[in-house]
Amino acid sequence: MGRRGGRAIFEQRWDNIAEAISTGYRPQDNFLFVRTPDAEHDAFNRLISWLALAEISVLLLAAWAARSLRKSNRELWNTLAAWAIACTVLLFPVSSLFWKFAPKLRFMQFPWRWLLCLSVILSVFIAFGLRRWPGRVFVCVGAILLIVFSGYRIQRPWWEDADDLQELRDNMVQQNTKQPNAGAVGYEGTDEYTPTGADSSATDKGARRVIVDGPERAVIHLVQWDAESKELTAEMSAPAKLALHLFNYPAWKVEVNGRVVQTGTRESTGQMLVPVEAGPNRVQITFVRTWDRKVGGWISLVTALLVMLWVVAAKARRRSSDVATAF
Repeated sequence: MGRRGGRAIFEQRWDNIAEAISTGYRPQDNFLFVRTPDAEHDAFNRLISWLALAEISVLLLAAWAARSLRKSNRELWNTLAAWAIACTVLLFPVSSLFWKFAPKLRFMQFPWRWLLCLSVILSVFIAFGLRRWPGRVFVCVGAILLIVFSGYRIQRPWWEDADDLQELRDNMVQQNTKQPNAGAVGYEGTDEYTPTGADSSATDKGARRVIVDGPERAVIHLVQWDAESKELTAEMSAPAKLALHLFNYPAWKVEVNGRVVQTGTRESTGQMLVPVEAGPNRVQITFVRTWDRKVGGWISLVTALLVMLWVVAAKARRRSSDVATAF
């Protein structure tokens, strides 16, 4: 959710993040027991809805079992209860206005993702409610059996099976042996991750990794072609542009003969165009961290430090209170 929020706030200027909340992926299309014109979507939503109700019911039982926590640590009990109520409300259409006006929350897409938070609260209540090991072992074994059952009877009919995953792997690693410069087919991406104005369906997935964008002649040699680092040489007959089998995102840093150059973008496909000079050219392409990612990392680090300080301070206050009570 945090990654989507960051993309929605800053990176929307260069990619089609709005596609993430197209019809069928919007929060209003995914509340519990909601109905849409898509029958297959509704069938999956009903499954998730019943699972959500089952988890909420178990959560209520666990909260009742952990009722002693309310007396021993009222602050923790109130916090867990309030968080559980908030997460539950967000699953239903009654929270539509909040999903609409809360900054970028709609990019979370599926309200039932709040079940992850409910699961954490459920785990805490179970830990406090079941003090004896037999009860805890029973819950753990039941959870494992539920996961196994869901994997075979629920997940497989809805998501990819082993053959689909094998096909994906083959598309990622198999090369066109007749064209050394050709890339693997790759995987089918989603529109929300393509650059603004680009159409992923217009790209040739099996195309050469590098070609000349024009009539000029060139001898191209790929030195390295990894996910975040690429290097190639191009002996050019005249100044031209190289069209790469690569979307032109701002995080790509491109150097030609040791000098940073400004890349272009091919219309419709969004491919990167690299200007090169006549003669030998060494092109190095590196995926770097943009400033928004750096700021996000620092925010996460500072937040973690503040949480740890808060925990230490709370323990110190509790210790001081216990000492004062003793005297």
